[in-house]
Amino acid sequence: MSAPVNGDMVSAAVVAYLGWGRGPHPAADAQAVADLAHRHGVPASDLARAVEHAVTAANTIRVDELAPEGGSRFASRLRALLPSLEDDAVAALTSRAFWYARWDGGEPPPPRTAPRSDRQAERAATGETPDISPRPDRQADRPATGETPDTAPGPDGQAAHAATGETPAPREYWRHSTSLGPRYFAFSAGHDFILRSGEWMPYDRYKSGPSWWRLTGETDADVVDRSELPPGTPD
Repeated sequence: MSAPVNGDMVSAAVVAYLGWGRGPHPAADAQAVADLAHRHGVPASDLARAVEHAVTAANTIRVDELAPEGGSRFASRLRALLPSLEDDAVAALTSRAFWYARWDGGEPPPPRTAPRSDRQAERAATGETPDISPRPDRQADRPATGETPDTAPGPDGQAAHAATGETPAPREYWRHSTSLGPRYFAFSAGHDFILRSGEWMPYDRYKSGPSWWRLTGETDADVVDRSELPPGTPD
């Protein structure tokens, strides 16, 4: 006998569907919802419909009507529509809305919660082209800045630029205040990096890092000049 789909499970499914905590940008991972339903003995179709309902409700809230304090106002309206959603699910849907509004050209897309195999069959029957979901390496801010993408890892993609003759993408440096002291980050061509042991390391986190702070206006994170980084920090 299948377990019922309750509010906790729906919230977990929304988080799984959007990839909250797994990458720097919102996803549309229908398979994660199906896998979650299978692990917990919940009807996959019921859980998928609940996720669709939550995402569709979030899509009715217009970001451009909420300034100032847009994030908190969006979350308040979403909680009024869906009071059973937990904080992580509300935060994930809020971030998704602002990501599409500010970086991806406007309205967020409708949910697609059919698992991959089902979606493939649907596309074959309808002629629909595959969805292109946001990915950690997607150049979300390219339309606004005119940057060309890096094709090699690292803050400046030096190997790729050496081969193509492109000018290295500009970098932003960030300082994040914590109880243990400041931490330093870099942002370049849609990629986040963190300074660890004197080296820049890739940093793909949906809930923190420059990609997130640029969206939310994080008050404890500041863009800093290259000269404000710790002595010996590499380019």
